[in-house]
Amino acid sequence: MKKIILILIIGAISILTVSAQEQDKIKKRITYSFGADIGIPAGYVSNYSSLVAGASLQAEYPAFKNLGITASAGYLDFIAKRGGKGVPFIPLLLGLKYNFTPKIYVSGQAGMSFYAGRDNGDGSGGGSGEKYFTYVPGLGFHTSKHFDVLFKYESVYIASSSRTYSSAGVRISYNFNLN
Repeated sequence: MKKIILILIIGAISILTVSAQEQDKIKKRITYSFGADIGIPAGYVSNYSSLVAGASLQAEYPAFKNLGITASAGYLDFIAKRGGKGVPFIPLLLGLKYNFTPKIYVSGQAGMSFYAGRDNGDGSGGGSGEKYFTYVPGLGFHTSKHFDVLFKYESVYIASSSRTYSSAGVRISYNFNLN
C-alpha cells in the first residue's frame, strides 16, 4: 500500500511539474530585433580603416527569469581609409544576455565570421567564405519597449595571419515579437 501511495504522489508531482513547465513555455516568447551597427576600429585595423558599419538580425529566447539565449547574423564592414577596399564579414553568433534590471543588461556572444570579400593579396583577409573566430561582449540599455542600445566590443581573429579585426561600437535596434 505504501508503494502505491508513493507512486501516486510521484505521479501527481510529475503531472503538476509538467503542467507548470507548459504554462511557462506559453509565456516565453522569442524576441526578435534588427539593428544598425557602427563603430571605431581598434588596434591594428585602425591603420587602414576609419569606420566600421553594418547591420544585424537577432533572436532571443528567455531561458530563465533574467537570462536569455541569443542567436544573431549580420554584416560588418571595416571601411577602408582613402577610398580603398574595405574588409567585410558575415558574423554568425550565439550567446547569453543577462538582465540586471528591466532597463540594463550585459551580453556576450561568440561564433564564426565569414569573410565576405575577395582576397586582395595583402593578407588583410582570406578568400571569400573563410571563417574566423569572433566574440562580442557588451553592455546594453532598453531605452523603450521596442528600442535598445548596446555598447559593444567586437573582435574577429584571423589565425592564419595572427591579426585581429576589432572595433568598439554601438548597436541600435528595434525589438519585436511575432505573436
